[in-house]
Amino acid sequence: MSGSSSGSDNPRVAAGVPDSLTDELASLDDDALRAVVGYARDLLNERLSMATLIEENDDEEIADIDERDGYTLVTKKQSCADGCEHCPHGPYLYRVRVEPSPTDYEPTLHWSFLGRVES
Repeated sequence: MSGSSSGSDNPRVAAGVPDSLTDELASLDDDALRAVVGYARDLLNERLSMATLIEENDDEEIADIDERDGYTLVTKKQSCADGCEHCPHGPYLYRVRVEPSPTDYEPTLHWSFLGRVES
């Protein structure tokens, strides 16, 4: 791409991005631009609340969400096939971390099973 392009002349500029920022971004080299993308993604992830990202499925009940530094502990009970006399099962403890998606702005949740919680 040759020449300089201001934010107002560039049709690819996202709506709502200030011209001063688009001009600054256009002046960056590839490495600096990648660093800006990573920084912006980190800022978005810091603003997320795990409680809003974690949703119950039809066959489970979230009993507790405990946000920690860098991960969240989730306690939930799960149901199985119809006719099970012991449902719901659990509670079970999971460690949940946010993993940025390489292709999307929405984060992916990584669930790690830690074991049964004695009640």
